Amino acid sequence: MAFTDNIDNTFAALEKDVLTPEREAALASFKALGVPSGRHEEWKYTNIKTKLPESLRLDDGRRTTDDSQRKFNSFKNIEGTKLVFVNGSYAPALSAIAAQDGVVAGSLRALRSQHADLIAKHFNKATDTTSENFAALNTAFAQDGAFIYIKRNVKAAQPVFIIHLYDAAAADVFTQSRNLIIAEEGAEINIVEDFQNAAGEKFYNHLAEIFVAANAEVNYVTLQLDNKHTTSVNTIDARVDQDARYHITTLTFEGKLVRNNVNAYMDGKGALATLNGLYLCTANNHIDSHILVDHRVPHCDSNQVYKGVLDGESTGVFNGKIFVRKDAQKTNAFQSSKAILLSDEASVNSKPQLEIYADDVKCSHGAAIGQINKNELFYLLARGIDEATARGILTYAYGSSIIADLPLEALRDHLYDRLKERLNITF
Repeated sequence: MAFTDNIDNTFAALEKDVLTPEREAALASFKALGVPSGRHEEWKYTNIKTKLPESLRLDDGRRTTDDSQRKFNSFKNIEGTKLVFVNGSYAPALSAIAAQDGVVAGSLRALRSQHADLIAKHFNKATDTTSENFAALNTAFAQDGAFIYIKRNVKAAQPVFIIHLYDAAAADVFTQSRNLIIAEEGAEINIVEDFQNAAGEKFYNHLAEIFVAANAEVNYVTLQLDNKHTTSVNTIDARVDQDARYHITTLTFEGKLVRNNVNAYMDGKGALATLNGLYLCTANNHIDSHILVDHRVPHCDSNQVYKGVLDGESTGVFNGKIFVRKDAQKTNAFQSSKAILLSDEASVNSKPQLEIYADDVKCSHGAAIGQINKNELFYLLARGIDEATARGILTYAYGSSIIADLPLEALRDHLYDRLKERLNITF
């Protein structure tokens, strides 16, 4: 691949800073690991190596764009900070930062010198670049992304939206972007991240590191609603400290090939993590949800609920793992994976996993793959509803439960409408 052939030259052109030693180590890791193929156990059902074209290239992260004519339509009616990135680079002309005491939000590149010590302390401390191929690549090359810092005991009154836009300038670029989110002790915030690709094939590798300190709460929603032609790897690594609460919801409504790595590391007693997701596949889409909850200490709770809807010749993957270490007694961990197949050609590979080394725990998992309930469908048909609408109503009811738990009413309403639009139903 072109981007691996020229990787040393591209790296040499990057801007040097305090994080350069971390980047050099990550580059060495990626060169040793390479791009995974289907022979790699963690990529068994998603052979991304065959989906990245030979012409793909990395860049030095210094691209500039004319933002004056660009527009985005999401979240216009929801108050809060809007951080917009175009092809991985911060777009100040499109962004709007709402002043909130105790909340710092902006471009990671722009704020890197102002918060150098804080960033150096946390950057690359939540992720594993020694064994994760694309985390290593991202750490080496990502130059920009969102930096959000919530100070101690601050309850953010408004959410922060991170919007990624991709256009023709990124046509042959493997875009690398990075978020660093730090919630100090007792802090609370709602964060929504949205990826939008209007048209044309795009490729991106995104990584977010989230630190939830003791007694803090972070609600994180990641959206992939407009990614019809996108091949992407999206990794979210969170460290959850004592009595902290971390909630992440992943909604993927389309994507040529999407790999979502969602990892939560339970570092403090009394920590809680909920990881929910809804993915919709159609045509030849392939969506892979790779989930890990690592229980490292006693008295922690985690819940995973993932739902899929697949049509056409699409494929889905759910690989969810609960890992309970020897000292993590009194762990409560629950996992559920369900999928509905709307066509005979659609398929799902489901691999729920429990790896438990403690003996005083409550852990369970369940996986189910099926079709729309025929009795429920008959009930609606008997009341004069046409079959297409009836199927849409039942599918909406099945999927909307994931949206129902989100904390922002305006966001829920927006996503309910997008789900109806995606399912071609009006009511």
